[in-house]
Amino acid sequence: MPHDVAILGAGMAGTILARVLTSAGLDVVLIERHRHPRFALGESSTPLAALALERLAARSGLSDLHQLAAYGRWRRHLPRLRRGLKRGFTFFHHRPGAPYCNDRSNRARLLVAASPNPASADAHWLRADVDHHLVRRAIAEGVIYFDQTDIRHLELGARGARLDGRRNGRGIRIEAAFVVDGTGAAGVVAGVAGSGARGEAGSEPHSASSAITSSLAFTHVAGMPPFAVCARAAGARLDPGPYPDDHAAVHHLLAEGWMYQLTFDHGTTSVGLLLEQPTCAEPPAADTRDAGAHVKAVLARYPTLAGQMAAARLLRPWRLVPRIQYRRARAAGDGWCLLPHSFAFVDPMFSTGMAWSLLAVERLADWLTGRFGDGVHYARLLAQEADAIEQLVAAAYRARGDFACFAATSLLYFAAVSFEEVCQRLCPASPHAPGDAWRGFLGADVAERRALFASARQRLEAREDGAVGREAFAGWVARQIAPFDIAGLSDPARHNMHPLELETLVEHAPLLGLSAQQVRAALPRLRGDAETASYW
Repeated sequence: MPHDVAILGAGMAGTILARVLTSAGLDVVLIERHRHPRFALGESSTPLAALALERLAARSGLSDLHQLAAYGRWRRHLPRLRRGLKRGFTFFHHRPGAPYCNDRSNRARLLVAASPNPASADAHWLRADVDHHLVRRAIAEGVIYFDQTDIRHLELGARGARLDGRRNGRGIRIEAAFVVDGTGAAGVVAGVAGSGARGEAGSEPHSASSAITSSLAFTHVAGMPPFAVCARAAGARLDPGPYPDDHAAVHHLLAEGWMYQLTFDHGTTSVGLLLEQPTCAEPPAADTRDAGAHVKAVLARYPTLAGQMAAARLLRPWRLVPRIQYRRARAAGDGWCLLPHSFAFVDPMFSTGMAWSLLAVERLADWLTGRFGDGVHYARLLAQEADAIEQLVAAAYRARGDFACFAATSLLYFAAVSFEEVCQRLCPASPHAPGDAWRGFLGADVAERRALFASARQRLEAREDGAVGREAFAGWVARQIAPFDIAGLSDPARHNMHPLELETLVEHAPLLGLSAQQVRAALPRLRGDAETASYW
């Protein structure tokens, strides 16, 4: 008898989906090309990802997902799984050929808090640990698991799917009524030769129309000092903010692109350098030994960053992906579907990947168990969300050379996600209605929101240079986000320092359709503690 569902790719999303479907009584087989523990990117969680984890935990009785959703719970219940503290998003703006410089007004620094304290904060995930843990739990819960399995042929027909491949040198055949592709850029369902899904999903990712094109060089290092320490040593002024600068997803904006730094508690830091193409610093043509030299050449133009990296020790060689953007033609069809990062990828600028993937897990759990939704609805949402993410990131790329414009552009994202988070916490969906997972990520199911991100990009491309154009753009952003700025992000008196303040939420209660009294009544639930479902 065929399995009910075959899931290709035992990453975070694929494995959690396998567990959720198994808890609902489906017969699930999970197939992984490699062997855990293994290295993986996608390491930075966000409040919307935490909400999805909490809902999945409650839905299926998977307590470890609830524990992974907040840093304090994680440390208390899953201490052997390595992680890092993420209090928010930090941005530093660098100028080529000069040490990093900042002043009292934070003209080159932006901090946006996502939690009021470490206990309720997000986390950076050491994916080798967490993915391995999730797979072990899946096996214990009854998921059939095949690792080191290379699927070489897939056929879809009226009776379901047949997958043929090799495992440990031997042939293997797996049959299933439905196939979920969680293999990321590999796109097994979309790209396996002879697959019935190949023509439907698009044999190759189509990305010629991508709003941006960038490469990624990445690694893990040890012993790297916090950038705030290096910046102060270089003479930069960094007044105290809503959290320590480096307890965050740290973004360094460069003329060529940007760098991320995600620090884990055990002293490892995940580092990635994204370069927009074409630039004056074209990457090597392939994933080669030249990646490290290429990164060093770029960072040589930024003395403070170069000094910080010089103190670090590589834990793995730099790896280069010459182009990271891709997109398939469709996200679902008869008997198959793609998880978000098998469908499309743009850029990790705002850590959208984990939340987007977990929303898709919730949707597929609804669809494949017959609770709500179908392939048409699922595919339409993913296409709208991919469009919205692309336009938002393209606007951020366009603005990064002018930090005041970048800071304003970022508020489009932070206002959208903070509004959505509070809506879901204070006004959750009715048990008899489609769940919160079916709301478009970043409001992408609303045409006006998608148009807003595209309009921001267009305005940045056409804006007048200098203070006049900068102020006009910032004013436009403030007006656009006013209907959903529940966090007070457009207040210029903050000087790029945005704490998470419950009183500000109370003040903006009418934006939620609630009274101040109603929000105040919910504050104990919002504040919570490390053991509750509350993020605040």
